[in-house]
Amino acid sequence: MTPTFMNLLANAWRVFRRDADLILRIAGPLIFLPALAVQLLCDPLPALPTERGDEAAMEQWINAVSAWGNSNAFFYVLADLIGMIGLATIALLLLSPDRLTVIGSLGAAVRRLWRFVLLNLLIAIPVGLGLWLFVFPGLYFQARLIAALPALAAASELSAARAISRSWRLTAKPAWAILGAVVSLFLAQWIIVRPLFPLDTWLRQPEHENPFLIAMVAILLTAATTIYNIAILMVGTVVYRRGVSSGM
Repeated sequence: MTPTFMNLLANAWRVFRRDADLILRIAGPLIFLPALAVQLLCDPLPALPTERGDEAAMEQWINAVSAWGNSNAFFYVLADLIGMIGLATIALLLLSPDRLTVIGSLGAAVRRLWRFVLLNLLIAIPVGLGLWLFVFPGLYFQARLIAALPALAAASELSAARAISRSWRLTAKPAWAILGAVVSLFLAQWIIVRPLFPLDTWLRQPEHENPFLIAMVAILLTAATTIYNIAILMVGTVVYRRGVSSGM
């Protein structure tokens, strides 16, 4: 029986609630804090020019982005890497057949780091391009690849490419239900962060700068992203377990 997107979200919530204490202990230091640190300690990405078609302003913006990348890109990549280890640790904790502890899951994630890095890149490219082009294609790819991380965590012998292939196969029949769950989570996150981005930009202007409010906005933005990433992993876990139990 094909699940509905509400079934998937309800089951994902049950998976999270059952191990919420352990999941939050991993997500706090490994996903939330590194992302918050770069939000607070690194320079924000330069804003796009307000005047469209102004070549001089666009060239100035490109130069500013290049300078920003030279100063800040390493720390953003490092935060993303640590966050990816955190998500892999949670997936291993939930799905490894060896019934690992938190420390054991973290150790396994570090030992298999490059496989998880490669998987992350293979997922990020189509999802990122799809989101950039028209949003919906990116969400569709995210839905179809949502079980790849759980598959890689559950089978230590699986390669990143085979995890992608397995996710594509597992999500074929319930694709639209999974897409509905992903879109619901994406919209919930967007509703929260949409007003915070311009507020963050406004607060960082010299005449409005307020360190306390900047920190509060950064915490909300980072928390929303962290919750979204964990929720996607929980849905992926449900999809993977459902596929395995049905013999796929």
